[in-house]
Amino acid sequence: MTTKLVAVVAMASNRVIGDGEDLLWHLPGDLKRVKQLTMGCPLIMGRKTWDSIGRPLPGRASIVMTRDEQWQAQGAIRASSLDDAIAKGNAWLEEQQTGENRHILFGGGQIYELGLARCDVIEMTEVDLAPDGPAKFPEIDMTQWREVSQEEVPASGEVPSHRFIRYERVNLLISLIR
Repeated sequence: MTTKLVAVVAMASNRVIGDGEDLLWHLPGDLKRVKQLTMGCPLIMGRKTWDSIGRPLPGRASIVMTRDEQWQAQGAIRASSLDDAIAKGNAWLEEQQTGENRHILFGGGQIYELGLARCDVIEMTEVDLAPDGPAKFPEIDMTQWREVSQEEVPASGEVPSHRFIRYERVNLLISLIR
């Protein structure tokens, strides 16, 4: 099975993705988009991201990368490395028999740092805020990526302005043309 690795991330304009405790913003449209982008896929995340979600998301496998060999949680699949997570994601996808081939890199900062070089697509929500927080999305080398779509969402009430951006790896685009 040929698989694709897709990073799905919401980040502030200063690249902050989390404060280690709670969501930094509430974007109802983004929650719907994330569900649509990730349904039927294995989500590869770190233990802190798992802890912040607090439960498995329906219709998706929760593959949690952790160095703790004793760690376990109801509804989670433990993985010791990115390769292990992808292998376990492949096994889950084969069990589902849906033809889906995407694995979702779902955070946090260390997981994005480990996996971004292997991603084919980045589905980003960029939020017009600049909060403090230790977890950041890695810098993107824009010689390796091309923006293929962007949708602006204006601020409304308590919801800050933000945009949905899709990046595809440049070599992926070249291989599709050939």
